[in-house]
Parts: sequence; structure tokens; C-alpha cells
Amino acid sequence: MIYDFVYLLLLLSGIVVLVENRLSRIILFLSLQGFLLIFPVIQTHEGDWQHAISLIMLVVLFKGLLTPWILNWTANKSKMNESTTPRFGYLATLLFMVLGLVLAVKITDGVPLLSIPVHKIALIYVILLVYVGILCFVVRRNWLALIAGFCVFENGIFVLTMVLDKGLPFGLEFGSFLDAILVIVSGGILQLSPHMHVKERKL
Repeated sequence: MIYDFVYLLLLLSGIVVLVENRLSRIILFLSLQGFLLIFPVIQTHEGDWQHAISLIMLVVLFKGLLTPWILNWTANKSKMNESTTPRFGYLATLLFMVLGLVLAVKITDGVPLLSIPVHKIALIYVILLVYVGILCFVVRRNWLALIAGFCVFENGIFVLTMVLDKGLPFGLEFGSFLDAILVIVSGGILQLSPHMHVKERKL
């Protein structure tokens, strides 16, 4: 039961990233989502604690701490506007979410028993989390919010692959941390680029 609640919190944190209009809170909830990923790791790696502990350390480092910190640092250095709104407004975004819910229910329809360590409702939450990440690319304009949406999408894929395959080989799981590497490299390039510094001096 507690894991179902965690999957719900993962979805809700993704929805906040989708609709929140303050960049600081987007980054905060993205970090919270990163820490919540610890629980699916524990659920899908019972009996293999050496693997689980290694993966938890990576989740905390990359998804809970490093990615949000780099996003916050880049936003501050770029003097980015704190406020951002969805491209099509909140009502249209809500409509997209309803369509996503119908799609997730249809995908899991007719599967009364699952041979994976999650209930059907939790699987719906995970599929919706992936959909929310995709939706960020449609409704967001601010580039930092777009990167946050990509991270939500990748977090959803990370959880989905774990619950469907009951844990992947460690090397394949490490590939799920490419979002953090992308954010780190992008943030570094933006801040080291002479073009960016010229823009800042003009301001």
C-alpha cells in the first residue's frame, strides 16, 4: 500500500512540474521526485541489497541532488525570469491530462493480474508520469521548464523499466541517469560560453 502511495506522489510531483509557474518550486519538486525514486528501487530489488544500495546512491546523487542543483545554478547565473506559464493555459493543460488518464487506463485495461511487484493503479500512475513528461514539451515555453519536463519523462521511463523487468542489469540502469549528465553538460556550456557572458554584460 505504501508503494502505491509513493507512485501517486511521483505523479503529483510531475504534475506540479508541469503546471507550476515558479522556477524555484519546479526545481524543488523535481528534487523531491528524485528522492521518491528510492522507493521503487527498494520494491523492485528485494533480495539484492548490494545492487539496490548502489542504485539508491546514484538516484540520490544524480536525480535528488546534482540535477536540481545544476538547474538552479544555471537559472541564477542566467538571470532567468522566475515566473513561467503553460503555452496554452491551465484549462487546456488539464484537458491534455484527462486525455492522458484515459490513455493510461486503456493501456492497462484487460490486465487483471500483473506478474510485476506493482498494482494496476500504480502502473497507471507510472504511465501517466511518462505522459506528463511528454506533455511538458507541448505546453512549456521556458527552456529550464522544458529540461525539467525531460527529467520527469526520464524518471517515468526509469520506474517503468524497473517495474516491468523487475530490475535491469546495473550497466543498463546507469543509462537512465543520462538526463543528469545532459543537464550538467548543458549548464556548463551555457555558463562557459563567451556569447552568454556578452549577453550578461549588456544587461
